[in-house]
Amino acid sequence: MSMTRVQLAVTGLLLGGAAIIVMSQHRSQTALRDQNELLRQKLAQLGSENESLSDRGTRIPGLRLPAPPMQGIATSDSAAELSATNLIACLVHGGEVPPLTAAQIKRYLEENHRSAASLLSAYRTSKDPALLQEAMEKYPGDPQVAFEAVLKKDASPPERREWLEAFKKAAPENPLPAYLSALEHFKSGQTDQAVHDLGAATGRQGFADYTVERIQTDEEAYRAAGYSAAEAKMAATWGVTLPQLAEMNTLGKNMVELAASYRQAGDQTSAQAALQMVIGLGQQLDATSGTCVPLVTRMVGMAVERTAFDAMDPSSAYGDATVQQQLDQLAQRKHSIQDLVKQSAPFQQQMTAEDWLNYNERTVSFGEENAIGWLLNKYGPK
Repeated sequence: MSMTRVQLAVTGLLLGGAAIIVMSQHRSQTALRDQNELLRQKLAQLGSENESLSDRGTRIPGLRLPAPPMQGIATSDSAAELSATNLIACLVHGGEVPPLTAAQIKRYLEENHRSAASLLSAYRTSKDPALLQEAMEKYPGDPQVAFEAVLKKDASPPERREWLEAFKKAAPENPLPAYLSALEHFKSGQTDQAVHDLGAATGRQGFADYTVERIQTDEEAYRAAGYSAAEAKMAATWGVTLPQLAEMNTLGKNMVELAASYRQAGDQTSAQAALQMVIGLGQQLDATSGTCVPLVTRMVGMAVERTAFDAMDPSSAYGDATVQQQLDQLAQRKHSIQDLVKQSAPFQQQMTAEDWLNYNERTVSFGEENAIGWLLNKYGPK
C-alpha cells in the first residue's frame, strides 16, 4: 500500500483566520510553572481585594457571583481549520487517507481484546460511530472515552452534559473537562455555573487532551491494517482531529466577554480576574506536555492569550513589560513561524519516503519546529 505524495500550498499559510495563526516557541515546563504561579498570585490578590467590596454573592477565585448577564458565543463552524495536528498538514492538498474498513480493523480489535483504547482508535480510523458507542457502553469511567464522547458531533445537550460530568470524575486533576463544561454552560446561558467550572480549572497543572496517545494508538491501527511503518505514522500524525482546540478558542472568547460584562457592571476586580484566567488558559495550551505538542495547539493557546491582552489597556504594565509589548511579542512569534514554514515549503516535493518518516518521527518526538529545522538543514542552501 502506498500513500500519495503530499503537495504543499504556501498560499494556504495565512489560513484566513489569523486569530489562530500565531507563532509558537518551546517553553520549558519551569517557565509554565512560573507563569501559573504568577497567575495564582494575581488571582489570590484579586480575591483579597474583593473582600473589601460588598459581601453580597459568592466569590470564585476573584470572580463575583452572581455573574452579570452575557451573551454566550457558540463554537464557529470554521473550526475545520484546526483539524490537523500541525501547520504543514493544514496546507496539504490531497493525500487524505481513506477510512479503514471493518475487515481491516478486525484483527487489531481482536488482538487488543476490544480495549477502550483500541475501540477509540478503530472509531477514529474507520469513522464507524458504532465503535465509539461500544466504548461508551463498556468503559464509561475511562477518561479518553469520556473525552471522545463529549466531543461527539451529534451528541445532544443532555448527553454531552452527562459525559462532561463523567469526564470530570474520570480525570479530576485535568482542567480540560472543567474548561469544556464551562463552555457548555456559557452556550446555554448558565454563566454562574460556567464561573464555578472556571474556578475549578484554575490552578490545575495536569492539562491533557490525549493527542500523543491518540496518534500512537491510531498508528498501531494503521499498521495492523497493512500500512507500512512510514505510511502508518504519517496517516496517524496528520489524520488525527483536534476538535477541542476550536472549543478552547471559543471558551477564551466567552471569558473575554465575561470580563466585559463584569466591567460594564462596575466590577473591575472580577473583570481583571477573568482576563487573567484567559491568559492562564492560553498558557496551558501553549506550553502543555513539552515539545511534542502540535504547533496548532500552541497557536490556539497564543491566540487565546492575545484575546485577553487585546481587551486590556495597551499602556498598562503586565509582568516586566507592558500589555502592548506582550502583543508585539505575539505578533513577532507569528511572523517568525510564517517565515519558517515558507522557507520549508519548496522542499516538500523533494523529500523521499524515508525523509517523510524522519520528519514525522521528529515532529512527534521533538516538535514541529525541530522537524522543520531538520528539513531546512538538509535541503536548504549550504
